[in-house]
Amino acid sequence: MNDFSREIEKIEKLFLDGNLDELRILLPPLVEKNIPSAIRISSSLFEPGTPEEEIDKIYVEGMFKAAELGDLKAIYQVGIFYDLGEYNIKQDKIKASHIFKDLSEKGDAHCMWIYACELIWGNGSFPKSTEEGLNLLYKASELGSANACITIASFFNEGKFGYPIDLGARDRYRKKAIEYDDTTYDPYA
Repeated sequence: MNDFSREIEKIEKLFLDGNLDELRILLPPLVEKNIPSAIRISSSLFEPGTPEEEIDKIYVEGMFKAAELGDLKAIYQVGIFYDLGEYNIKQDKIKASHIFKDLSEKGDAHCMWIYACELIWGNGSFPKSTEEGLNLLYKASELGSANACITIASFFNEGKFGYPIDLGARDRYRKKAIEYDDTTYDPYA
């Protein structure tokens, strides 16, 4: 298969910038070649007036197809479908947990946070392992997970899991979270 990384980088930027006209030109050839990220992005584009039921169908089918072809963002979205039982997908927390664990192992910081929380509290599909979860949580915070930073901040705020109450450390993690993602909810603000 040819390397389409430049084209994909361009369409990702166009998508984020909302440049739909250019996307409608660039995406079809990449979708025809079964480029996973092109399929994912294409499944989020609709003509005005498309009925909501059709939009949902296109979106879900596109995400599943892109996920099957290995697109990590689509795999994550499929995990969300199973986790929440959205779009007429039967809720399956176990399947969702395994998806998030697999993505965590591939280096996805957000999924590391999800999997770490499951391990710390033992509320997922895997046996409770607080130490392993805390190590993974710290790694997620270093790799860019704002949620992991807020979780660690809460530990410093409350003195949980062997963390001392340390409001300075709490605030450093809060700041780091906002640097990673300025839309992050900060319960201590």
